[in-house]
Amino acid sequence: MTMLRTGILVLGFLMASIAQSQSIEFNNITIEQNTDHWQVTPHYDITLSEAMIEAIHNGIEIIFVSEVQLIAEKNWWPDETLLREVKRFEIHYFSLSSQYQLKLIGESKSATFMTLDALLTQLSRKTAFSLDKKPTATAVESHFYLDKRALPSTMQLPILFDPQWSLKARPFRQALPDTDNP
Repeated sequence: MTMLRTGILVLGFLMASIAQSQSIEFNNITIEQNTDHWQVTPHYDITLSEAMIEAIHNGIEIIFVSEVQLIAEKNWWPDETLLREVKRFEIHYFSLSSQYQLKLIGESKSATFMTLDALLTQLSRKTAFSLDKKPTATAVESHFYLDKRALPSTMQLPILFDPQWSLKARPFRQALPDTDNP
C-alpha cells in the first residue's frame, strides 16, 4: 500500500511540473485616457513549454490571440460587452539566421528578434489597444490564449488534451479610471 501511495505521489508531482512548465499570468492592465479613446495595454508573463519551443524551432508557426473588451458592469444582470478588439500574433523561427519573427496578422510589418525571450517580452508588454470611449463603460477585460485551431491539422488532435499545449490565461478585468478628469 505504501508503494502505491508513493507511486501516486510521484506521478502527481510529475504531472504538476508538466502542467506548470508553461503559463500565461496577467500582471495588470495599463489604461491611459485620451480625449476620445482609451489606450489599453495588458501586461502578461508568458512561459512556453518545451514542446511549444521545439515546434517553433521546427518551423511550426504558433499564433497567439490577445483580446480586450470594454465592459458595462451591471448589478444583478449579465455584464454587457460594449466593444471588443482582437489582435492575432504569429511567431515564426528562421533557422538559417537564428531569428524569431513576431507578426501582427493583418498588417504587413513584422518585428525580428534574436531570442525567443525578447520576442515574448515584446508580445507580453507592448500590445496596445485603442478603444473608443463609451459613456456606460466601467471596466476593461483582457484574454490571452494560444490559437490551437491555427496549428497544422495533423497537430490539432494529438495536442487537444496535452497539458504542454494548454496555454490560456484566465480573463483579467480592471476598472476604468474616473472619466471626469481627462
